[in-house]
Amino acid sequence: MRWARIAGWGLLALVFLISVAFGAGVLWYQGPGSAALRAILLIVWLAFSGACLIWFWRRRDGRVALAYVVPFGALALWLASIPPRNDRLWSFEMAQLLTYERQGDDIVLHNVRNFDWTGPMEARPSWERRRYDLTKLKGVDVLSLYFMGDTIAHTYFSFVWDGGEALSISVEIRKEKGEAYSPIGGFFKAYELAILAGDEHDFYGWRVYYPSEDIQLFHTRATPEEARTLLLKLLDAANALAVHPAYYNTLTDNCTSETWMLTEAMGADHPIDRRMLLSGYLPDMLYDMKLIDTSHPLSELREKGHILGRAKSALEQGLTGAAFSNALRDGIPPITEK
Repeated sequence: MRWARIAGWGLLALVFLISVAFGAGVLWYQGPGSAALRAILLIVWLAFSGACLIWFWRRRDGRVALAYVVPFGALALWLASIPPRNDRLWSFEMAQLLTYERQGDDIVLHNVRNFDWTGPMEARPSWERRRYDLTKLKGVDVLSLYFMGDTIAHTYFSFVWDGGEALSISVEIRKEKGEAYSPIGGFFKAYELAILAGDEHDFYGWRVYYPSEDIQLFHTRATPEEARTLLLKLLDAANALAVHPAYYNTLTDNCTSETWMLTEAMGADHPIDRRMLLSGYLPDMLYDMKLIDTSHPLSELREKGHILGRAKSALEQGLTGAAFSNALRDGIPPITEK
């Protein structure tokens, strides 16, 4: 009985701490006014929560629960009522929305990004209209961008056509001007969700200006039909976001959770695996599922999959289009069997 009581109090304490953290996150990421005002509101919330805890601990007075639940509930309702928008002051690389239309076996994409980057945040912008023939789609590659050590990575899909022309798709936050990414903010509606399409010259040529990063490319075993299914799912989702914006969520709707679209397209359903959260190990999961090339050890694929050095060399040679994409894949073992 004693241990049950201890466990009950422990569970109650955990719920209380989570609720305090939740309220703090709402006030910091969605609070009104400047950072200074939000900091004041945060301090007030923490002081109020502490006072409620002390009151309950000393007097075991059930009224404290009501005193705490009312403002907590108001914060939860406030967060739930904040709608996503497409009309904010966006960072220039996020300024346009991807949409597409299908015309038989052709797809026409609007606002494909093809910036010519000259620095970490300097570029000559170019948003393009492009037409692709679905019957010439050859396959899809998965790329992992390591920007926070080995554990966390951003995931790209690159769709490759006959001749080497490639189109990259990225699911990420739609940043506002001056905004930076925070995984904690992703739990509190800090960012809208974006699906971007871009030329590999833009997406991966840009990252050469971030020398601490690493990008690894892996060929998937997706057939042309499976690659086409994945591409159309992503483009349909982009069309939906253009009409009905949605929020990015660090846990449920992000660049890695969209990998379920890949696994579903390849007949593997939705794997429940910790590596979906520890996204730096996503290639390990896909390798174990035999969705990427397994004819070589994963360590070899990782070693040969580093593309930033090849991207830098291709930029120095002035390569663009299919020539740039082919240069990125030079030295990566091709898929021999799908």
